[in-house]
Amino acid sequence: MNYVRGEAINSQQNYHLEYLRNMRGSTTSTLGDHRVVKINVKNDPLEIPFVNNRIVSNKYTLWNFLPKNLFEQFRRIANFYFLLTTVIALSIESPISPVTSALPLAFVILVTACKQGYEDYLRYRMDQQDNQRSVTVIRNKCAQNIHCEQIVVGDLVKVTRDEDVPCDILLLHSETPGCCYVTTSNLDGETNLKTLLIPKVVSKMSLEQIVAAEATITCQHPLADLYTFFGKLEINNGNEMTNGHLTIDNLMLRGSRLKDTEYVIGYAVYTGQDTKLSLNSKIVSNKFSTAERSINKYLIVFIVLLLLEVLLSTMLKLYVESYSKWEVYLGSHYKTTFSTLVMDILNFAILYNYIIPISLYVTVELQKFLGSFFFGWDLDMYDKDKDQPALANTSDLNEELGQVEYLFTDKTGTLTENLMVFRRCSIDGNVYMEKDCDGNLYLLPLSGNEEEAVKVTSWQAEIWHFMISISLCHVVHIAPPSQRPVVVARRTLFRESFRLKKVTRVNSSLMMHPDLPEYQAASADEKALVEASARCGVIFQKDTNDEMEVKVNGIASVFKKLEILEFSSERKRMSVIVKDETGDHWLYCKGADSAVFPLIVSGKVQEAAAHVADFSMRGLRTLVVACKKMDQLEYEQLLRDIEQARQMIGSDRATHITRAYNHIENGLTLLGVTAVEDRLQDDVQETLECLRVAGIKVWMLTGDKGETAENIAFLCGHFKKGTEVLRLMGETSGQTCFVTLTVFERKVKLEPHKQYGLIIDGTSMTMTMQNCPELLKTVGMACEAVVCCRLTPLQKSEIVHLIKNAKGRPHTAAIGDGGNDVSMIQEAHVGIGILGREGRQASMSADFAFSKFMFLKKALLVHGHWYYQRISILTQYFFYKNFVFITPQVLFGLHNGFSTQELYDGMFFMFFNMIFTSLPVLVYGLLEQSYNAKKLIQQPYLYKLYRKNYLLSRQQFMIWMCLSAYSKRVQQVFIKILQRK
Repeated sequence: MNYVRGEAINSQQNYHLEYLRNMRGSTTSTLGDHRVVKINVKNDPLEIPFVNNRIVSNKYTLWNFLPKNLFEQFRRIANFYFLLTTVIALSIESPISPVTSALPLAFVILVTACKQGYEDYLRYRMDQQDNQRSVTVIRNKCAQNIHCEQIVVGDLVKVTRDEDVPCDILLLHSETPGCCYVTTSNLDGETNLKTLLIPKVVSKMSLEQIVAAEATITCQHPLADLYTFFGKLEINNGNEMTNGHLTIDNLMLRGSRLKDTEYVIGYAVYTGQDTKLSLNSKIVSNKFSTAERSINKYLIVFIVLLLLEVLLSTMLKLYVESYSKWEVYLGSHYKTTFSTLVMDILNFAILYNYIIPISLYVTVELQKFLGSFFFGWDLDMYDKDKDQPALANTSDLNEELGQVEYLFTDKTGTLTENLMVFRRCSIDGNVYMEKDCDGNLYLLPLSGNEEEAVKVTSWQAEIWHFMISISLCHVVHIAPPSQRPVVVARRTLFRESFRLKKVTRVNSSLMMHPDLPEYQAASADEKALVEASARCGVIFQKDTNDEMEVKVNGIASVFKKLEILEFSSERKRMSVIVKDETGDHWLYCKGADSAVFPLIVSGKVQEAAAHVADFSMRGLRTLVVACKKMDQLEYEQLLRDIEQARQMIGSDRATHITRAYNHIENGLTLLGVTAVEDRLQDDVQETLECLRVAGIKVWMLTGDKGETAENIAFLCGHFKKGTEVLRLMGETSGQTCFVTLTVFERKVKLEPHKQYGLIIDGTSMTMTMQNCPELLKTVGMACEAVVCCRLTPLQKSEIVHLIKNAKGRPHTAAIGDGGNDVSMIQEAHVGIGILGREGRQASMSADFAFSKFMFLKKALLVHGHWYYQRISILTQYFFYKNFVFITPQVLFGLHNGFSTQELYDGMFFMFFNMIFTSLPVLVYGLLEQSYNAKKLIQQPYLYKLYRKNYLLSRQQFMIWMCLSAYSKRVQQVFIKILQRK
């Protein structure tokens, strides 16, 4: 019998080691920067395996709940202070019953402990449901049912249709040939089906061979990134050991659900707390609100005030005892010693300790928690089309919505719909357009007048080749429900068009237009292009693990899919390598003009570049398409380089892969340029204008081209007609950037009455951030609006960091919809995600989320205003009422010789903070509206009133303290009047 073996200890030891030692054999180890999993490998030394598959998301156990929860609660200043005063009250002859200190503290601690304990119990119960569910594994070549928590790394796990994946599984075998379909809504919120692929190295193996095979998996250590996984698989296919690379497309993640596939089988690679689902569950916000900082600051002020009152009262008592006559009824006169002095100090501290609002933290937490529900309940921010309400992912930052001074927004999917529609293309120096998605191409005249466009009734070879290229160069998948068996003739498709030797003319009116397949893609651009090609008659019909079928005019041609050179934000392009039915190898490349044009050696590049500029000025998104015919030796060399790079596990893997891709992506022939339209979302212009009136400066951060970004900026009103645009584009010299920004700085200072807009691209941004970031900050903050284009995700977060750390520490907000926006969302003071078409990664990382940019207007101007006002008044009121409450006790010392005599009844001491003054202000903090929503929307300038933490500023704090002194004086006067009567 084989055993569970390991070569090193992972992050956690397995709690069921003895049980696991009797299970099916797999060797697991962690070596350097990767882990190794060996299956059915004999004669390996027995070691401790990886963490088991038990999920534990609760913080507490039955044994550690009390000490751990108490420790967490007493880390708070107010709680620890009252614990200290209670201990002191129990240790001395306190002027007030220790119960009056202990009972409010116990009440606060108990309420918080019950809340946290109940929430933790719910997590435990959900964990148990998941851990105890039955799953099927194959051990010793036999299928058996076990609990989910008993899965170990190296197990061969079977997942059936509509079953949740129990751990991160390397896909090996599927009922659907070559692939399977899953939904990942529990991971990233995306509801559409995703296609996972079986690694090529096992695609030809039978299930029996896989079960009996010896295999070694070498992969990276567990990472939280849902979209990153790489490694290699070495497996005995029955005759010899073969190996192949692994990608994220081969990994089924825990939390996903199998769809439209009867069953799949694969190796367990990551289990339990090592799965990507669990690693993402550990991510918590580390942002602190302005109100929270103010509360801590003013608590320290009140503690200092308490110490001063104690010190003053002690000194006055010593003075009274020294210079006043000692009355007989006070008993024998005693001398002041060090011990009596300490006792007096402690007694005064107990007597005055109620100046610290013990229930402040609890009340603030309840106010924020309950108040966050109003955000999701707002029907004005409910998207009926998607049945999607607004979301508050945290209640800790509610009031930050009312403090925003700078808003950083993505363009695609945030200001625009991210619903791409094919509009134009450039082929062989000519511009074509499609009208109303009718499936016909129209040749535009040189004037560009759409009214004079002529319908193309026959296509030249260049058009066919272009359309076929965009039907092949993508990572689009066909949705399973739309797949239908179609019998068509197969023959060599347009060999001449591939060789570009002669013109082939086909009457487009004869094209068949069957019901098109339903396409699914992570990129809206790619989906729009494939759909446009299909409407025009070049239909991407079928996709398997290693083949693609394209149908033209009812004639199908099969292409062998050899390699996909993945897109990355650094390369800004992607390529596919296919082999047609004649045996020729073709590389098709598609990407940004700046990334593809330098690689082209033939074709009408100048005309295409002019068309790119024209398309961009119209606000269209462009991609350049090119191709290259490869010989067999060139392809084999590329295959060796890529496979060698892909099987690397270390940090240099990405560099070697990019180098291999760049080595082959050259010497291209231009095929054409695509242009798709991304419409503006509803009310974007009105929303941006409201934000401008509210005093919020908006920066657009996008990866798109400068021309497209500038055009969208004018269309949406980000730039106004009278805006003078300052451009810093394509500069690779730090000195040039410095000089240009210096000129801009002088210009905005000499003519401050003008409206300026700044446009800067990623290349210039890099040079500027390295050489003169302060100058960029000065110029950018002086402009009315800023557009930053051609940015990487890292550059977006760097810009946010630059502004939020500027003089005055302006409050920032960032809003976006895609994974490339996560870094800036997390960098800003408050992050807002758009529940859009690029998945839910941005909205899951954000503090707040909704589905449309127009909802931002109410989120900031209304909810932000209300949240900030409510929490500010609540906080100030707590300090006000406690100061009013304890000051008479201090002044009462003037009438009793500072003898530590209590003014109030002990029960009143106890209930004043806990009940009498907490519940009313909590209701106020939930429902107060200084202005109604309609007025705040119609008069956006009201948003400015409370910025810069105005209601919690030192000036406002002093006003409240003066008001409390006045209230105390009024009480004193009326008490004297009542005493006289």
